[in-house]
Amino acid sequence: MVDKIIELTDTQIVGIKNVTFNEYFFQGHFPGNPVMPGVLQVEALAQTGGLLCINAMPDGQYDTYFLKIDNCKFKQKVVPGDTLVLKMELTEPIRRGICVMKGSVYVGNKLCTEADLTAQLVKRK
Repeated sequence: MVDKIIELTDTQIVGIKNVTFNEYFFQGHFPGNPVMPGVLQVEALAQTGGLLCINAMPDGQYDTYFLKIDNCKFKQKVVPGDTLVLKMELTEPIRRGICVMKGSVYVGNKLCTEADLTAQLVKRK
């Protein structure tokens, strides 16, 4: 769900998602009025945040699991042709593989979606 990463530091990441009309979810959401589902916007944030967290961990292979989504708000609809700017920022240091982040989705200068996400990184054996 993320096309590219344009910024990555120890505490924040910015990704890009180009929303095109040929995305599978536009077939039914909604016929004649295509809108990107909010749950997929949150998933794009989660994938972006997962990259941020994995980058902060010691070398190895990790799986990332959602633990919680709080304060999620959808403020503007997202439609085909929009370019999403996905911003994720750690709100506290990673402890025992737990990543707490604040995420925002922008189209241009407009805030479309925001949420607080918590994930857990588990090292593969």
